[in-house]
This record gives sequence, structure tokens and C-alpha cells, in this order.
Amino acid sequence: MGWEHEAETVWQAQELYCVDRLSFDAVARETGVAASTLKRWAEKYGWQAKREEIARAQADIRANKVLARAKMIKSLLDRPRADTAFGVAALESLTLKEAEAARQGAIRSRAEDTPAVSISTPAEAVAALRKAVEGKLALLVTRPENVDLRAVQEVQKCLALVGQLEAAHGGGAEKDRPKALSEENLQAIRAALGA
Repeated sequence: MGWEHEAETVWQAQELYCVDRLSFDAVARETGVAASTLKRWAEKYGWQAKREEIARAQADIRANKVLARAKMIKSLLDRPRADTAFGVAALESLTLKEAEAARQGAIRSRAEDTPAVSISTPAEAVAALRKAVEGKLALLVTRPENVDLRAVQEVQKCLALVGQLEAAHGGGAEKDRPKALSEENLQAIRAALGA
């Protein structure tokens, strides 16, 4: 009996469901395999148990890293040593990189879920930037572990750009009249929106 799908597709779907913890509908969109087929595979290959085991392992790893960080920092404070300081610095650097990667992934995920808007006037640019700021702030409020200097700077850049656009293009009745955006403004808007 032949495979309906390539074996690689089955294993990719398993990874998306078990490791990335996507829903069957999301895995279906990623792989092009029907959700009903994915559910059949999940039953056949025990994906639910694997998903739970992986989630427990990931939680244990995160908890152990926090405990290791605390122990190393305490050790460094109690008895300053170069090797301990190096270990703490390396662990803290890794933690910051992981937090940044998670934050960027969440921002990209939100951006992918948000339909693209057409921006041809300053008023449309201001509206899009305000929406982006609201989204970034909502993400930071719901995931405070992602609050860092870079995240705050991104929000500040968006707000500064909104202020520049409003100052350069005025408000009131003029905002309804289409005006061209400068190339510099367009580049700054694209960067702020992650486009």
C-alpha cells in the first residue's frame, strides 16, 4: 500500500503539531494536508502523548535554566571568580537572545495574522502606525518578559514617526486631501511595520 503523502510531510506535520504546538487547522495551512488526515495521523502515531511529553520537557528546561541562572548569579555574588563570571555572562546573553527571538516570532506571527493595508496618504500611514503601536504595546503587556530596551525603542520610533507625519502634513481638513509621502517616510514606515 502506497503513501498518500510523502513521509517527510508526515514528520513535518508531527513536528508542527507536537513541537510548535500548532492546531490541526494551522498545520493544515502549513503543510497543505487536510485537518481530517492530520487527526488520523495524530491518532495513528500518538501525537497527543508526544505533544504533552515535549511540552513538559520544554517547561522543565525553562525552569532548570532559571534555577541555574539564579544559582550562578548567587555564586558569583558570594565569591567573585572569573570562570563563574564568564558562565553568568554567557547564560545571560543566551537568555536575552532567546527572549528577543521569541518576541520577534510573536511580532511576526501577529503581522502574518493582520491583513496588509494600503498606505498612500499620510493619514493612512498614521492610522497604520497607530495600529502597529497598539499591537506592539498589547504584546508587551501580555508578555512582560518581552519588555526590553529594543522593544521600547521600537514603540518610541513608531510614535516619533507618527508625530513627524502629523507635523509635516498637518491635521484637520488637510488630512483628507491626499499628499505624497517622501521616500524617507515610506522606508521608516516599512521598517516600523516590519514590512
